This record gives sequence, structure tokens and C-alpha cells, in this order.
Amino acid sequence: MLYALSLYINDKRIKENKGWLPPILGILRFTSVLGVLFLLLSPLLRTFITETEKPQIIIAKDISSSVVNSSSKESLDNVNKTLSEFKNIMSERFDIVELDFGENISFSKSDSINIQSTNLSKPLEYISDAYEDHNLGAIVFLTDGIYNGGKNPIYADLQITAPIYSVALGDTTRRTDLLVKNVLHNRIIYLNDKFLIETDIQAYNSAGSKSAVSLYKVENGKQIKLGSQPFSIDKNNYFKSFQFEIDANQVGNVKYVISVNRISNEISSSNNSRNIYVEVLDARQKILLLSDAPHPDIKAIKTIINSNKNYEVDVAYAKDALSSIKNYDLVILHNLPSEKHSITTQLDEINKNKKPVFFIVGGNTDMRKFNNTQNVVNISGGTKSTNNVTPIINKEFSLFTLGNNVSAKIESFVPLKAPFGDYKLGDGTKVLLSQKIGSVETQYPLLAYSDINNHKQTVLCGEGLWRWKLIEYLDTEDNIVSKEIISKTIQYISQKDDKRQYRVFTNKNNYKENEAVLVDAQLYNENYELVNTPEAKLTITNKEGENFDYTLSKTNNYYFIDAGRFPEGNYTFKSSTSFNSKNLKSDGKFSVQSIIKEQYDLTAKHDILHQLSDKFGGEVLYPSEINKLNTLIGDNAAIKPIMYQKAETKPLLDWRWILGGILLLLFIEWFLRRYFGGY
Repeated sequence: MLYALSLYINDKRIKENKGWLPPILGILRFTSVLGVLFLLLSPLLRTFITETEKPQIIIAKDISSSVVNSSSKESLDNVNKTLSEFKNIMSERFDIVELDFGENISFSKSDSINIQSTNLSKPLEYISDAYEDHNLGAIVFLTDGIYNGGKNPIYADLQITAPIYSVALGDTTRRTDLLVKNVLHNRIIYLNDKFLIETDIQAYNSAGSKSAVSLYKVENGKQIKLGSQPFSIDKNNYFKSFQFEIDANQVGNVKYVISVNRISNEISSSNNSRNIYVEVLDARQKILLLSDAPHPDIKAIKTIINSNKNYEVDVAYAKDALSSIKNYDLVILHNLPSEKHSITTQLDEINKNKKPVFFIVGGNTDMRKFNNTQNVVNISGGTKSTNNVTPIINKEFSLFTLGNNVSAKIESFVPLKAPFGDYKLGDGTKVLLSQKIGSVETQYPLLAYSDINNHKQTVLCGEGLWRWKLIEYLDTEDNIVSKEIISKTIQYISQKDDKRQYRVFTNKNNYKENEAVLVDAQLYNENYELVNTPEAKLTITNKEGENFDYTLSKTNNYYFIDAGRFPEGNYTFKSSTSFNSKNLKSDGKFSVQSIIKEQYDLTAKHDILHQLSDKFGGEVLYPSEINKLNTLIGDNAAIKPIMYQKAETKPLLDWRWILGGILLLLFIEWFLRRYFGGY
């Protein structure tokens, strides 16, 4: 301060003009310099901020069709009106959050007519997770208590501390009703197979009534009756299962209808029938098991193949007159070619048509002819001797996977008889099992695979599979390992590669009305790399011939679209694109099955709501009592705002007005000094 004053007190020009001026200039200089020095120390300023979080009130409303169907319009209108008044009154003190629920949660108004199932636990689990760290004051839960999806909300894992006030909608009166409760059936059936359709029939308050359950097949829009079973309802809470055995004699998505005759005084007939869809496939693969002579292996292999309905096996011997190989999808050759039966014609046809083939080498196999026929393995040695070999799993094998217990069990299997000689693998051969001769582990293949020029070939270098199957059954009373190895081998070599350049798929063949149809498409260039450069179109057609057109979206390197939901029925789709001057097309089909879960039982389950509210310290209100919410929530002392105080520390250098003040002081000092004759 003294230094600042001394700069001006001895200045005669300033002192002669105004006696008060030197002290003022000294104070201005001192203050501004002191401010600069203070800021150079980087001082910090701590402030405390107080924030208030209002309690949150969540209104969760059930908009499923059961609420609409079992409640009067007047009652629902009154509930909505009272809720609106409640929100207006409480909005100043509370943050109001609204959500609707049925099968899913929605924050926008949805059409309740299309909500055909209810999951009561889902909205509560969402609230528990999303508002765990919030000031949750109360939950207003409006529902009839009917749930047909998810778990019982009483047993859901909920971390909720707020009270749940349940508004009990719907009608608890048990009324006369007869319904198709459930239908059990296979989704996929093979042509000409027989299959069962089982249905559960439920009746309420209908004792003494008579009805009949019938099964219909729908063809070209007409119902063809396949069978009917009458029944008498002997008690008010009636339940019985019925079965129909039918033939799958039509390929495609076949529609069936299960229905019961309506009884008197029935509340609703919408649940008296159910539509189901069964996909009938004519895709069973035919396998020819051709052997040099009868052998125990033949029966063992046939039994394993027949355990899978995807396959149909014919057994033949080389001495028999054989049908064309073209009729089969896979050929298994046991001890062939042999010196007695060279089967030259069949081998030429196999190689010409690139028919998948599985060689099982044994003591009768002609090694010279065998080596010239396939490119999996070459066995040289020139003798008829055999080795007893046990299998060793190749852990690097990657064409398909085996169960975890296969490796541990198969190495303890009894030996197969493998030809003695020198083994040489062909180009690209993959080995699943190697040979262990006595205690010596070799690199000789026992079971190997090749896929050269799109011709799949497999070789088992040994016979005696029946011993594997027999010994495994004696030890475990099952054939899991031997069955898995043979089944997966057949599945791999018989699998047809899809070589189409443009492919379109739906993620499912059968949908329910509440599921969105998802479609994806794949386009490959000449190097078989995924691309999605051109536009791709999609048209979905319903059974009436009405078309729904889409343009597929491009995602990563493929195409995708969510086509939305469709009404019950059969649909076909066609998609097209143009790539490198080629017009590429792909098509398919799917079906949509109706769901009427909300019609199964329209009797409200208010007992669940009482348990729920009691568990979380709330109360159950009926529509006429909903105005009590204002008092129950508004006067609840436990529902109150939460005040948070937090400290903020900022450097004073961030406050620009301080720097501006220092500059202003320096400017005033300079101005006064210049104005009164200083320099």
C-alpha cells in the first residue's frame, strides 16, 4: 500500500492539481495489483447447493382386453376421470409417472383390444429396477388381477419399499362359460405320419349341460370335419382332455380348428374355438444302406438312423438288383467296393452326381478300388490283416461339435477291426477319430471327412460298430455316444448347402398375433461375400390375395425389416433385388396363430391384489373408492420430498467478472492520471 501511494504523493504535477488525487490513485493501483497477485495463487471457492427431489407416484394401468371385457364402460370412465383429477391435484407435490401394461410395458396409449395377454410381474419388476435409486413415494396399480404370462407377482423378486395401492378392476363373479382351454400338438409333422392333437376343455357353472368337442381341417376356406367327441358336464368346475389322431396328408402350413358346441347362458362364445397351424413337411431324406453281405453293423446303423424322423433308410445288398442312386440323398457303403462286388455303376453314379457317401471299410473291402473311388484317405499295404483299434478324439476337429461326455466315454469302447497298412490323408481331410493300436496312439485316421468340389465323403476305417452299441448299452442302458457320433456324421454329410445368391428368411415359421414378423435377407457376390448395395423389395401376401409392400433396410452387410404384426392366417412372401445385371428372387411362407388368453377366464383375481398390497404396505381400493387415493397418499407422512446438499468447488479464475473488475480499476487509474496531467 505504501509503495502504491509513494508513486503518486511525490508526483508534483498531480499533487499541485488536486490534493485528494494521489491517495485515490494509490488505492486503485494497490487494489488492482493485489487482485492480480491473489489470482496468481489459484484460489478455490467452495459453495453448497441444496436440491429437493419430489416423491414419485407411478400409475400402472392394465389395458389388456380382459379388463375391457369384464368391466362396464361407466366404471372405467369413472376410474379415468378420477385419476385425471388425482393427477391435477397431486402434480404440484409429486412427480406423476404413468405407464400402461398388458403383455408388455408402454408409455403411450395403446389399443387394449389388441392386448391379448397380461403379465402382472413385468411392470412391477420394471419399477423395481428403474426406480431403485429414486424417491419412489407410491405405486397405484390398476388391474383385474388376471395374468396369463410371466410369474405370479407375489413371488417376483421386487426391491420396492413404497406402498402399492391396488385398484381392483373387473368382476369376480364366476359366470357360465365353456372354453377350449389349451391345445397341445407337434409344430412340425412329416407327410403321411400320424400325429395327435390334444385339447383341454374347461367349463364353469355349467353342471348338467352337454356339448361336444370337434376337430376341423381348413382347406380353401372350408372346414372339413375330422372327428367329434360328445361329453356331459357333471360339475360346475369341469375339466377334461380329449385326443384326436389324424393323418398328415397335406404338405404346407395346415390349419386346424378345435371347437366346442355352445351351451345355454354362456357368457361368451369367443373362447369356444381355437385355431392351430401344423407345418407338414415332405423333406424326409432317403438313405441307402448298401452292404457287401449281411453284417451286425447293418442293424445297428439302421436302428440309429431310424431314431431320427428326418431320415428314411433302405437296406440293400450288392447282389440285389439296385434302384437308381438318384433316388437317395445319402449312400452308406459297408465293405464296398469288394472283390466280389465292385459296384462300378453305382460308384460312377455317386461321383457323377456328387452324392454324399459314407464308406465303412472292413475285411471284404477292395482297397485298390476303394482308394481310386474316394479322396478322403489312401490305405496301402496289400494284406488282408486287421488291427484292433480303439478311438481317440481329435480335440481340434471343428466340422461339428460333440457332447462333453463323448470324449471321456468313447476311448473306453471295445476295438474296431481296421485294415493293416499305411494311411495317407487326402487334401482337405478332417479327422474326428484317430486309431489307438494297443497302447500306441497313432496319427492313422479312424473316422475322417472330406468335402472336395462340393462332394462330401466320409470314411470309417473299421467295422464292428455293433460292438460299440452293444457294450455301451450294457454299461449305461443307453447308446448316447455311439448314436451321437453316427447321427452327427450322417447329419453333416447329408446336409445340403444353400448356394443361392439371394436368400430371404423369416425368423420363425409360426407366429402368434402378438409377435412381430421379422425378415432378414442375405445377398452374396461372386466371391460369396455378403453385400447389400442394391435396394431390395419385399411383398407379403395374405390368404385373400392382399399385398403388403416393403423396402428392406440395410444393416451391416445384410438386409432386415420388422414387418410388424399380422392377423391370424397363412401368408406368403416374395422378395427381389437386382445385382450385377441379375434379377434375383427368393420366397417363403409363414403363418400367424390367434391367441385368446384373455378369453380363457374373465373372473377377476382380487385375492392377488390383496396379497400384493398387504405385502408392500398399501391398500386395495375398488373403482367407487378410488377418490380415497388423495387422502391415502397425500396424508402419508412417509411420502415426503428428499433434500440433497452438495458442495461445488470452483477456481476463482473461472469467474471472469473478477478479472473484469481488476481491468476496470486499472482503466480508472489510467484515466484519472491522464486527465489530471500524469503520464
